Amino acid sequence: MVPALFRTVVVYVTVVAALRLMGKRQLGELQPSELVTTLMVSNVASICIDEPDLPLFASLSLILLLTVLEIFSSTLACLNPAYARLLFGKPITVIRNGEIVQSALPQLRITAGDLLEALRGKDIFSPADVLWAVVEPNGHISTATRAGPQRTTPMLPILVDDTLYRENLSALQLDEQWLDALLQQHSLKRRQVLLLLYNGEELLLVRKKTTRNGWSCGESL
Repeated sequence: MVPALFRTVVVYVTVVAALRLMGKRQLGELQPSELVTTLMVSNVASICIDEPDLPLFASLSLILLLTVLEIFSSTLACLNPAYARLLFGKPITVIRNGEIVQSALPQLRITAGDLLEALRGKDIFSPADVLWAVVEPNGHISTATRAGPQRTTPMLPILVDDTLYRENLSALQLDEQWLDALLQQHSLKRRQVLLLLYNGEELLLVRKKTTRNGWSCGESL
């Protein structure tokens, strides 16, 4: 009985420490790779507790290995936008100006009924009430409704960490030449932009700023 209690306590402490190292997102909305890591860690932990004949150190080593792989992957995704897009995907617009973007539904493998169900979860009962809706990489839907008192048109992402949203450019009746000309006015290149949002009237442009430790942060222009 005592060895079983000891193994349970050791595994519990190790899993808590592993989740703490992987970051707070593990406790909230998970990306697919993060969900897989969390499930694998929990599975290894349950095997370690249920199989007392297995060496404790071997099971703990697997948990630590999964933790290291997740930290390495998330760090690489932060430093390399191309890898982040490959790992996490990108948001996909499903409603624009009250109309469902039907070509996006097969891409997301959802039906119109699934979309309406997601909208009802946000107390929205008609796509016509939505100016813009996007399905995030974690599967959740984000919406901007027509009832917004401060802004009638949502700010659409145009350039986010080297990711160009061509569909939003088209929705605003703009093209890449307009984008390059805008960046040239600010003496910037695409790779120097952390965030660019636009709605046809308002513009939010945040330039990448490299800190001493090599990480990038934003500086609004």
